[in-house]
Amino acid sequence: MSHENMTGINQILPLVNISKVAILLQLFVIPATIIIVVLLGEPPQSALEAFEMMKENQILGLIRDDLYNILMISLYLFSFSGLFFVLRRHNFSLTFLATLFTFTAVVFALSSHSGFSLLHLSRQYWSASDESLRSSFIAAGETIISLNMWNSSSGYFAGIFLQGGGILMSIAMIGSKDFSKLTIISGITANGLDLIQHLIHPFLPNVSEYFMYGMGPFYLIWFFMLFKNLNRYIKLNKKED
Repeated sequence: MSHENMTGINQILPLVNISKVAILLQLFVIPATIIIVVLLGEPPQSALEAFEMMKENQILGLIRDDLYNILMISLYLFSFSGLFFVLRRHNFSLTFLATLFTFTAVVFALSSHSGFSLLHLSRQYWSASDESLRSSFIAAGETIISLNMWNSSSGYFAGIFLQGGGILMSIAMIGSKDFSKLTIISGITANGLDLIQHLIHPFLPNVSEYFMYGMGPFYLIWFFMLFKNLNRYIKLNKKED
């Protein structure tokens, strides 16, 4: 390998290492999400339920109201940054589109998160003594929930961009010596199943649940293999330094 190539790789290794850590965190967030939903429950379905949840415990209320999903999605900013630099010379077009789609999805998801808005309204609701004023806070809370990441147009397109980015990034790995076939297959399968369930969920929510059961194990495999592949990439290039 030329000195110029090695210099370029050495410059991106710290970012690849950050990407590896982000992927490891994403791997742990998946079982953590299941534990949170089992112990705390799913995100609130009504404003009053959200207000009661926030009153009981603000931190646990924020966690229950999709904070774990926001963490998972935000970590893509770091995990896909490293993947972009590793794959940019192998397949720049697909890698660039995958990263662009993913970053767009993160922005959409963050903008549609309802947690802190509901926390603010909850404080207003419980401090108000007038019933008409409380009713207005409940109405505002219902509006916030209708605009969250599960019910809004921005949330819907965030899912399309996020899963679409995962599929494109996995396809971009085809032919690369840095990523295994299992990484590629699990990535396409996990993101593909997730994309299908996301597309049909507003229209066939009961059917989409079956896809959710299938995609979970493939996501675990995908993140584990990404971590393993990036760890190998870092070790090999450090040895050649």
